[in-house]
Amino acid sequence: MTDETAKQARLSLVLTGNPNVGKSEIFSRLTGLGAISSNYPGTTVEYRMGSTRLAGRLFSLTDVPGAYSLASSCKAEEVACDILARGAFDVLVHVVDALNLERNLFFALEAAALGKPMVILLNKWDLAKARGVEIDAAKLSEKLGIPCLPFVAVTGEGLPALEKELPALLAGKCVPPAPPESDSAKWAFIGELSKTVQTIRHRHPGFAEYFQGASIRPLTGLPLALVILSAGFYLVRGIGEGLIGHVVEPLYEGYYLPFLNSLFGGLNPQWLKTLLLGGGESMGLLAEGVKIALGEVLSYVLAFYLALGLLEDTGYLPRLSVLMDNFLHKIGLHGYGTMPILLGLGCKVPGIVAARVLETRRERIIAYAMTLLLAPCMPQSAMIMALLARYSIFYTLSVFGVLALTGLAAGFLLNKVMKGETQELFVEIPPWQSPRLASTLSKLWLRMKSYMLEAVPMILLGIVALDIMGKTGLLDFLSRLFRAPLSAVLGLPPETISVVLLGFLRKDVCIALLEPFSLNPGQIVTASVFLSLYMPCAATFAVLLRETGVRDTARITALTLSAAFVAGASTYLARLLFGF
Repeated sequence: MTDETAKQARLSLVLTGNPNVGKSEIFSRLTGLGAISSNYPGTTVEYRMGSTRLAGRLFSLTDVPGAYSLASSCKAEEVACDILARGAFDVLVHVVDALNLERNLFFALEAAALGKPMVILLNKWDLAKARGVEIDAAKLSEKLGIPCLPFVAVTGEGLPALEKELPALLAGKCVPPAPPESDSAKWAFIGELSKTVQTIRHRHPGFAEYFQGASIRPLTGLPLALVILSAGFYLVRGIGEGLIGHVVEPLYEGYYLPFLNSLFGGLNPQWLKTLLLGGGESMGLLAEGVKIALGEVLSYVLAFYLALGLLEDTGYLPRLSVLMDNFLHKIGLHGYGTMPILLGLGCKVPGIVAARVLETRRERIIAYAMTLLLAPCMPQSAMIMALLARYSIFYTLSVFGVLALTGLAAGFLLNKVMKGETQELFVEIPPWQSPRLASTLSKLWLRMKSYMLEAVPMILLGIVALDIMGKTGLLDFLSRLFRAPLSAVLGLPPETISVVLLGFLRKDVCIALLEPFSLNPGQIVTASVFLSLYMPCAATFAVLLRETGVRDTARITALTLSAAFVAGASTYLARLLFGF
């Protein structure tokens, strides 16, 4: 259903609850709209709207960010509390994690005080039963005075029961009684209630429990992190190279290219044939252009998002945050800064948005800088690996090593220059769980669809722009203009200036456009480092303006540009000194 349909819906539901209770999964199941859900808190930082039909009636549905209390303590909670305070909804659907009933009930009691018709969904009911947690849902409903329904978001279990309760909710028969007023009285009530409705059966800890503990202790957690992240890197590289070598290249050389030649081989005028099929310095929009966008880059992007989805769904990322907390304090962040940095490995835009979970301007600016400098986005990484795949892995590791050192150096510098204290880390660590194939594939599809709709057209347009610049002589003019700085400082051919200019529009495009310049591996390393760092792409730039304002965006951009020239010149100097 479209957003316009949602606006026309006459009845409204609001999904609330603590972070990481499964609201986004429920939202996706009810609306059919794609919402990426993950097994760590803070996935949703803005509200989302959609529409759904339940019990034969049309509803608008709002998924608000997770909160622990109506006394908001961060921007995401402010969004949730503002929506609830306005009260512009008919039914409050409060989602509770059945594995953590006692902790989740505090916010449920605060929500009950709003005096709106309310239903509680006891989500993750299946996981709770598997781990020996038994909840008497009927008795809980009786004690709270509202329906409390077992629910499993990933399968839809409990949805018929929710539809059955809707008529009573809409009739105003399920308004909860006023809860205790003071926080201490609420916690006392919750304690007694939990004893009455919840039974936790003893079970011996299994491998998952031992692994959960080992993954957050430095002595065992750091080696595990090294193994897991290294495995992720080689998984991405192996899948990407495998798809290119065994699928993309054979299909392209054996079937696709001969088909194009038979279809357009006699095409006139010649310039149009060259534009489509390539020739000379032209890559060809339908030839190399399609191969780069839908073959080489797509293969690595798919592999990365598959690996990221697996790490998200297992609940490993919050554990990595805990492990990284002490180190990140040295560069002015706490462990939760891991989230925007990791999301930025896929695309910088969600990484920048995710930095909202950090409380102070100082922490957010350091996180923005780290997100932009520490590593390239995934389409860039994919093309770096593709361009250097025919050479020693030393060159690939050199690019990522230089970028990592640059990002860390910038973090240390900002931590020294910017005044302020780093906040302590308080993060909910979700239970370790096996990834669900359907959930992982669903997120993979949403992310790949976004790449196909946004990045692929820009790569193809970039190739057309390069051809036009070459045909009109603009490329030669710019090459002469920038010959000195590119050659003297970075050791790159002057004609690569066209790639630098196009990179501002889409940085995920620019490295892919290095292919026709016949650079040696050392030049590819230098160019990749410079292009990864020098400017945020237009989309990221726009988001930075929205999040930080003109002054801070200008400062961050100046930092990235300075870092690009220093790191690029350093790699060129290393090439001259060591001959690689």
